[in-house]
Amino acid sequence: MEDHPGCYSFQDVTKSRIQVLAAALAALLLLLAAYSNFFRNGFHFDDGHAIVENASIRSLANWKKFFTDAYTFSSLPANATYRPIVTLSFALDYAARNSLDPVPFHRTQLLLMAIVSALLGVIAARVLRSGFLGVAAAALFAVHTANTETLNFLSSRSELLSAIGFLGALVVFAFWPTGRRFHLYLIPLAIGALAKAPVVVFAFVIVAWCRVLERRSWRESIVTAVPSLVAGAIILVLLDRMNVPEWTSGGGSRLQYLWTQPFVWLHYLRLSFFPIGLTADTDLSLFNAWYDTAAMAGYLFIIALVIAIRRFAKSEATAPIAFGLLFFAITLMPTSSFFPLAEVANEHRLFFPLMGFAIALVSAVALLARRRGAPAYGALLLFIAALAIGTYARNKVWQNEETLWRDVTVKSPRNGRAWMNYGLTFMARGDYRQAQLMFEEAARYTPRYANLAVNQGIAAGGLGDRTEAERHFLRALQLRPDRDTHYFYARWLVQDGRGALAEEHLRLAAKFAPTWIPPRALLLQLASVRGDDAARRALAQEILNVDPTDAAAQNALRAGLPVRCGSYDDCFKIGLSATGGKRHAEAVVAYRAALGYSQHADAWNNLGWSLASLGYREQAAAAYRQALVVDPGFERARNNLALLK
Repeated sequence: MEDHPGCYSFQDVTKSRIQVLAAALAALLLLLAAYSNFFRNGFHFDDGHAIVENASIRSLANWKKFFTDAYTFSSLPANATYRPIVTLSFALDYAARNSLDPVPFHRTQLLLMAIVSALLGVIAARVLRSGFLGVAAAALFAVHTANTETLNFLSSRSELLSAIGFLGALVVFAFWPTGRRFHLYLIPLAIGALAKAPVVVFAFVIVAWCRVLERRSWRESIVTAVPSLVAGAIILVLLDRMNVPEWTSGGGSRLQYLWTQPFVWLHYLRLSFFPIGLTADTDLSLFNAWYDTAAMAGYLFIIALVIAIRRFAKSEATAPIAFGLLFFAITLMPTSSFFPLAEVANEHRLFFPLMGFAIALVSAVALLARRRGAPAYGALLLFIAALAIGTYARNKVWQNEETLWRDVTVKSPRNGRAWMNYGLTFMARGDYRQAQLMFEEAARYTPRYANLAVNQGIAAGGLGDRTEAERHFLRALQLRPDRDTHYFYARWLVQDGRGALAEEHLRLAAKFAPTWIPPRALLLQLASVRGDDAARRALAQEILNVDPTDAAAQNALRAGLPVRCGSYDDCFKIGLSATGGKRHAEAVVAYRAALGYSQHADAWNNLGWSLASLGYREQAAAAYRQALVVDPGFERARNNLALLK
């Protein structure tokens, strides 16, 4: 069979497909190389309450709860939004090694990024009418340095999972006429909404697709988008009902947020072209007046963006640029318009808009290449390579808390939270004096920050300044009585020998955070300290209802004490170690376990000492007396009893 002039042969088509697949493979290898150094990076920001402290993800037996109880998303009720697919993915990562090993979590991030990029490549190939250009757009997006803020911030997995649903819906809409006719594209969209809900803006992307790319009338485009708009609204209402009552966006003035965001858009576009100076936590604040100079620059940018979209949309040749810019703008609207969020700007919010940027930029380069030839494509390849190198370098910043927050204090020096978190890295290694200096710097910018006051209290306690420690803790409780302020004050009260008062605050902390283990674990210890068997069993069961794998709770139910040791000597040594470290609640539990093996006067005496140190004076006196029953000549116990009286 002969090939007809002007037609592609079967061999040509096959060769072209192989070349596109080879280009896609090269893009995948570039993605793997760019992120080859991020697998052991730590947990940061919201990863603390959503992963590290979230006992719900420690057992896959909880998977049904993920879809019925939004409290399982976070140990902080104010952050417990309904994202069951995200929680399930974290539980699967935890189960991979039955620990908080960061490797499975980051491996999943990269796998999801590859899927998102592949879907974007399919969409871009349709928009740009070229498989090669589709791969180029996908590669640019995949290795863009700004996306390190999403892949390293594990809690932003909601962006990755929802993007798969979003782009999957667009693929069904664009490539499957039957799926479009029967609105089957709403299925992947709804599934993606279980990770995050950008579903309403999908309708606007459909309008842009029909109007700009398919050259249909406004009326036809809007009518086509109505089903996704209605479905999106319904899904949003249902998702909102699943959120816990305590959930809050944490935003401030709606009007100030609105007039600040145009400048934020300009900031995001600058990062799209030049992702230099990325910061994990900006110090940008709301503008006090609509006529602020930076706000005016933002307004001018929005006007220029609208003009550019209108001009590019007029021609079929430049329509892909218009669509990319529209995608950029539409997907920014949920976080950067009139709905105020706690942070004015967050650079991981660029994840969705960068997809539109990649399509628009590659389309513009293709047009330029028609006039100037191959050098335009060469420049694009260099840009993609530079982004990959920047990604590799940026991953190093996210390595641990110290490297991350040191970077933020340099790039966002007026960020009080950054200075506090940087101080926490010093406190973690026992350098309380240096931590205090960081906290003082933080107080310059966030003087009414409850978490800062808590950490100032911990640092003062670590330095032995009892008066200053309590002053900070009480101020934190005055600023915001929540799970952290109650729990950390209680923990210090235990160290300060006021166990009974500590229990009051621990019960309040547990009430604020239904799935958070630490206050219940300390209450369990104190119940064991007091010898309250009923309270001990009830608390152990409450912990196991959240985390069936909790060893201390299992021991408390099985053996009667939240500690396991095989002999008197083993238990006594554990108690001595805890006493030496002034961990008196642990010491009491260990001494009680030792006494279960043998009634030694030393164990009774040490038990009394730790009970007295915790403020349980009556129980301490009883322990000293029992030591004297076992050994009437035990002068140390006699002296301790006299000292107690």
